Amino acid sequence: MTAPLLQDLEDAQKAYERVKSELEALTIDELAVLNVDLVSATSIALGVAERIVAHRERMAKLPEFDVRSVDNLVDYAKAAWYVYVTNLPEPEPADAAALVNEVTELRTKLLMWATPLVGAGKFDAGAIARIKEGAGNKDAAGDVVALVGLYRARWDDIKTICGITEQDLARGAEVGPAVFAMLSRREFQTATINDGSLRVRRAWTLLDRAYSQCRRALSFLRFVEADADTLAPSLRRNLGRPQSPERPPTPPSPPVVEAQDPLPQAPPVITAASIGGGSSPFIAKS
Repeated sequence: MTAPLLQDLEDAQKAYERVKSELEALTIDELAVLNVDLVSATSIALGVAERIVAHRERMAKLPEFDVRSVDNLVDYAKAAWYVYVTNLPEPEPADAAALVNEVTELRTKLLMWATPLVGAGKFDAGAIARIKEGAGNKDAAGDVVALVGLYRARWDDIKTICGITEQDLARGAEVGPAVFAMLSRREFQTATINDGSLRVRRAWTLLDRAYSQCRRALSFLRFVEADADTLAPSLRRNLGRPQSPERPPTPPSPPVVEAQDPLPQAPPVITAASIGGGSSPFIAKS
């Protein structure tokens, strides 16, 4: 079984319809900050969904863990992607052909380097085989979206052993969804989303919450193996230009205080990050 990939706008809309009531129930105050590349985030979530689902039964036994975070993860990711691409502006007709050509060339480059990465054990052979089955311009755009997600999910491991650049991934995350949405609109009439930007944030909030809960659960369950970040990497990967590190200023030395009777210390605060041992990472709200 290979990871679910975005192959059809209609399929993504069906996922959106399944979670629409949850999305619309979110209030403004509950919305997460949209501080990610949403295409990359949804692609990463879909790319690792199978790994997360493999631990579903153990997650379901954790106190305060909502198993819907696992069960609906794929739908949340597809819904967020659907809302995003249907909120993209339509490209000018003169630019459409150039965008299609760019997507086709980028797909070729990404697939060329994917083959040796499969041989190196970095990519799943089944996922790449499914992508190679695509034909036509719309499939090419969807393939670019899927490939960008695969590369970004393993970027720390592969960036020094392949000819793909961060600029390639950034461009693919931009033009892939744009071309996919443009071509899909021509054959499938999507419903008009009036409050597009707000709906994008609502959809992202559902995905962000569910994925974060899954990562917390894996951090607890895989504490000894210490591989939670590999199983479910962060969706907040920043592929921007690295900044030159600056040495922080040396803080002033604290003043010398004469010894006094120690004050009673408050008990340690247990947070979601306090994992390990026999505790649960899911703390009930007070």
